[in-house]
Amino acid sequence: MNRKRNQQLKIFGSILILTIVLVGVVLFQSASPMRKAKSQAVKISKNVAGISDVQDFYWFTRDKTYFTVVGTDNKNVEKIVFLPQDGSEAVIMNQKDGITNDEAIKKVLDMKKTKRINKVSLGIYKEKPVWEVVADSIESGLDYYLIDFKSGELVNEINQV
Repeated sequence: MNRKRNQQLKIFGSILILTIVLVGVVLFQSASPMRKAKSQAVKISKNVAGISDVQDFYWFTRDKTYFTVVGTDNKNVEKIVFLPQDGSEAVIMNQKDGITNDEAIKKVLDMKKTKRINKVSLGIYKEKPVWEVVADSIESGLDYYLIDFKSGELVNEINQV
């Protein structure tokens, strides 16, 4: 009886290990597009804006998809590089010319009641740089707020998606 139980435990252990390995492989593969996009965006940002130290990377999709890299150049100037996914020309700005992600979050929290902030990203909407703040609404669903990067004003709001 002991031998049968030991064999069952070995089979169960093998299945458990195999399941853990398969879940790990699936998770690793699912994150691959993000890693690849970030890697390419960082490389391009180094070439076009001299970014030497990357602080943040954002994947932003509204009218178009943008990969946005925030970092400092070799003169320690904080820069933002907006890279359109379609390969059109990059837009380069200084961070000091606009508000930070924390300031964008504060603007949303000051204007609206939300359960919690889920995500913040930086991109271009209607040819203007914006912060997208995604929050859980009080009622249900998600609320999306686009905050103008330069002025900090609300540009667009989509409620309870």
